[in-house]
Amino acid sequence: MAKTPFRLRIYHDHIVEGADATLSAERRIIYCVSGDAELSSGSRTAKLGEDEGFFSDQKVVVRGGPEGARLWRWELVAPDAAAGEIDRPGIKSTNAGDYRIELDTSIKRLMRLDRVSFPLGGEALTHVHAAPGVRCQLAGSLLIESLGKRHRMWPGDSWVEHGPDPVYAKASERHLSTFVRVMIIPEEYRGRSTITYVRPEDQDKPKSQTYKRYLEEPISL
Repeated sequence: MAKTPFRLRIYHDHIVEGADATLSAERRIIYCVSGDAELSSGSRTAKLGEDEGFFSDQKVVVRGGPEGARLWRWELVAPDAAAGEIDRPGIKSTNAGDYRIELDTSIKRLMRLDRVSFPLGGEALTHVHAAPGVRCQLAGSLLIESLGKRHRMWPGDSWVEHGPDPVYAKASERHLSTFVRVMIIPEEYRGRSTITYVRPEDQDKPKSQTYKRYLEEPISL
């Protein structure tokens, strides 16, 4: 099974009220962390408020709302794609992570945006996924263990999970923890989870994490 390299990257965009920018066409998801923004793409115009998402694979015009907006922007691009930071007055744009992934382009895929939340001390038992994705910590903190390494993620930190590598995650005991992620999933997983637990004894254990799915849209590769 031949796989094709791509980059799945995430930008943090802080937009002052009224500031605007035109983004070139890419496979893109925008999530509003706080504030609100107006987005236009093709014949669509949408007001994006806190904890809402937007997908487009066409050119997008983004404009800050009455008190501006803090946006997270994921893009699936070719390995040689130009940098995607926005260089416009009133907009601070930061590359928060740029990750190489590989995809089997012979199957249809969706670009999914969802959120994973944990209670105090919650955990995601050792698992793998059927698709790669890039996560960004929204609140609290998360201890990630994978491939013999341990990392603690704080709000604004991003990381990639390629799918087949086993991962264990433990949430903060002090603060409720949440991350937002974009995954490039096979179409057969529309409307259902991509997770598989590694240890047979974990399959039927109660799971502490909860999910909110915002969108999953077909993409061309």
